[in-house]
Amino acid sequence: MHFRTFAWRFIATISFLVILATSADAHEAWLLTPSEIEELSVAPIPPLFRSRLFLGIAATMGFAVSLFALRLEASITQLEDRLIAPFSRGFADVAPLFLRLGLASMLLLAAFGGLPRHGTSMWTTPTFLVPDMQLVGIALAGALTLVQLIVGFLLLLGLLTRICGAALVGFSMLGLAVFGSAFGSYGLHFAGPGLIVIALGGGRFSLDQAFHSDLGQKVAFRSRKFLWRGAQILIGIGFVYLGIAYKLLQPTLLIAILEHGEMPTFGLPMPVVALVMTGVEILCGALLVLGRLVRPVALAILGAITFLAVVLGETPLFHANLYGALLAMLLIGRHLPLPFGSVQFRRVRVA
Repeated sequence: MHFRTFAWRFIATISFLVILATSADAHEAWLLTPSEIEELSVAPIPPLFRSRLFLGIAATMGFAVSLFALRLEASITQLEDRLIAPFSRGFADVAPLFLRLGLASMLLLAAFGGLPRHGTSMWTTPTFLVPDMQLVGIALAGALTLVQLIVGFLLLLGLLTRICGAALVGFSMLGLAVFGSAFGSYGLHFAGPGLIVIALGGGRFSLDQAFHSDLGQKVAFRSRKFLWRGAQILIGIGFVYLGIAYKLLQPTLLIAILEHGEMPTFGLPMPVVALVMTGVEILCGALLVLGRLVRPVALAILGAITFLAVVLGETPLFHANLYGALLAMLLIGRHLPLPFGSVQFRRVRVA
C-alpha cells in the first residue's frame, strides 16, 4: 500500500472512532465499585490528558512508530513465515479449540454468577457475558441465563459450533437491546470472536469434527475471508473505542485501577504510564482495523492484557474471549489460508 494512502486511511480511521467515542462505563467497572466509579467520573482529569500540546506530541510519536513498523512489515512477514507459519500448520485446530473453551468458560461462569464484578459475592448474581451486566431486575433474566448455559455447553462440547458463533454475534446485539449503550463497550469483542468461531468451526476435540456433522460448514467455507477480515475489524474497533472513550476521556478510572494494583511505574508518573497504555491500545486497534501487522499486534495485546492481569490480580477469564481470538490471529495471521485447520475444512467440496 502506498505511504500516502495508508496515512490517510489511518487518520480517517482514528478520526471516525474518536467521533463515535462517548463517556460511559468500561471494563474498569469490573474492578471498581459503583461508588468509586461515580466519584472518579467527576474527579479532575490530570493535566497531561488536558494538554493539546502533549497529546499532540504523543499522537505524533505513536503515528511515527506505526509508520516505522509498517516500513519493516515485509521483513516482519518473512520472519513470521519462518517462525510461526510452520508451527501454525501443525497446530491449526488448536486455536479454535482454545477460543471455544474460553468462550464456553465465560458463558457458563457468567450464567452461574462465577464472574462477579468487584464487591459482589461469587455465585450469587448471574451476569450476561461480562461482570457488570448483572441480570438483576431484568425481565428476560431467566431466558438470558438459560441461553448462555445452552450455548456455553455446546461450545464446551464443540457441537453445533458455528451456530454458537452466530449466537455470540446475536448476543452482542441483544446486549445492546437489553442493557442499552452500557453494553456497547463489550459487544464488538464478542461479535468478533463469534465470527472467528463461524469461520474456523470447533477445531480439535470437537464433536462436530468427531462425527463429521459440522452444520454451516459450506456457508462458512465460502465466506471465510469475509468472516476473518470482519473479525479483525470488529475487534480492532473495540480496542480503539475502549482506548478513546474510557482511557483517553476518563483517565482517572484507569489510573485508579493501576494505583489499586500497585503497578510498577519504572519511575514514570502514573498519568504518563496511563497515556502510554492508552496510545498502545488505540494504535494496535487501528492496525487491526486496517489489517496490518496482525500477528505482532495480536502478540502485543496478549502480552499487555496478561501483564495487567498479573499485576492487578485479575482472573484471565475476564478476557477469555480476547485470549482465544488473539491467539487465533497470532497463529493464522492476516489472511485465512486454504485449506486451514481441522479435518472439516479439508473434507469440504464446493461445486
